[in-house]
Amino acid sequence: MSINNPYYVGLQNVGSYQVSGVPYATSSIAAPSSADTPTQVTFPEVTQRIVVSNVDSASPLRVGFSSNGIKETNYFIIPAATSTTIFPTQEFKVKVSSIFILSNTTTPTNASVFAELTNIDTKLLELSGPSGSNWSGSLGVG
Repeated sequence: MSINNPYYVGLQNVGSYQVSGVPYATSSIAAPSSADTPTQVTFPEVTQRIVVSNVDSASPLRVGFSSNGIKETNYFIIPAATSTTIFPTQEFKVKVSSIFILSNTTTPTNASVFAELTNIDTKLLELSGPSGSNWSGSLGVG
């Protein structure tokens, strides 16, 4: 490392993603019906991995990276819990500062979220994202 090119923690810093992340867990997050406003789960630092579980048998769960995307067509669906699949889960290896969740039907449901956090400040993501912290407006996001 030279004085002219100092080494900092940041979005392009490989070391920030090679180490185990700081754990973040929250449960019983309300996912409103598809006719309502999505719930935003905001992380204190940039993520390196997120695991979302649908903990309810009421409805499939939408997970997206922008409010507009989850209301339109840019989201993932996690099926409702069943007797054979108690907590259907989806893993995302992404660097974001928040995710959005919403029921895939008019029946509200619930979710649990586990994330591995880097030590990268979310403000860095807001400054570098195409149109904000969750890439809103990006192709395939919303």
